[in-house]
Amino acid sequence: MRRNTGLIVAAIVAIAALVGMIAIVVLRRGSSETGSLPFAKTTRASAPFQQFDEARVAVGDKCQRLLVASTRAQRNEGLRAVRDLGPYAGMVFAFPGDSNALFTMAQTPLPLDITWYDAHGQPVDRTRMEPCEHGTDSTCPAYPSRKKYRYALEQRAGGGAAGPIGACAA
Repeated sequence: MRRNTGLIVAAIVAIAALVGMIAIVVLRRGSSETGSLPFAKTTRASAPFQQFDEARVAVGDKCQRLLVASTRAQRNEGLRAVRDLGPYAGMVFAFPGDSNALFTMAQTPLPLDITWYDAHGQPVDRTRMEPCEHGTDSTCPAYPSRKKYRYALEQRAGGGAAGPIGACAA
């Protein structure tokens, strides 16, 4: 009888440990620092942007090739030190949930237009950001959106398309 009781206790402890591990995995996934583009398939970007993904995204009525920053590290790096976007029309920043994070142009030599979008791809705010090539995040101006957003799209100043973002037409 004692032997059976020991087995039962061991089974209960093992089940409790398994339930605890499952709960940790579920909670970590819920607090992920990775954003996604549910409306566009991403692939690895070409040189010199291999640390990012790329996607074809409809911006207004134009299908554009964009760099994708979906992790915290990628969003922090953004277009710092980039002088030429090559074949890309800009960079879309994908957040895991609604955000009010500020953008700076620290170490960024190109003037950029930024448009912030809600979770449905509708624009919520837009502004021009001026270069702050020799500054830092703490010394350069910060650019906030007036409303919370899920995506932010940076494009060359004056070249940014207005309108919603979403899937490119087939």
